[in-house]
Amino acid sequence: MDEKDHADGVRLTARERAVLAEIEEGLRQDHDLAPAPRRPSGGRRLPVTVALMLVCSVVLAVVGIRTSNAAFLWCFAVLWPLTMLQLVRLLGRWIRTTGPFTPWF
Repeated sequence: MDEKDHADGVRLTARERAVLAEIEEGLRQDHDLAPAPRRPSGGRRLPVTVALMLVCSVVLAVVGIRTSNAAFLWCFAVLWPLTMLQLVRLLGRWIRTTGPFTPWF
């Protein structure tokens, strides 16, 4: 008998162990169950996108304030929350890749 059989108190016959080993081998070879390699969402585009959105937001805010044109201010009002959302996504990705926080004190 195997050590595994005695560990949980279940005893399998030789035929049952052979069938179980065959099933386990089939599962190991099944590529459908293997997790697909994940590509980071956004790749390298997210930092560039955030930078461009920040620049556009600042330009819209400055032009809107200097000209007192409501269209520029409304465009800024729409773009700024989207920029902040993308910035939070970028920071979240950065935190996941750098690992857990360590105490500084």
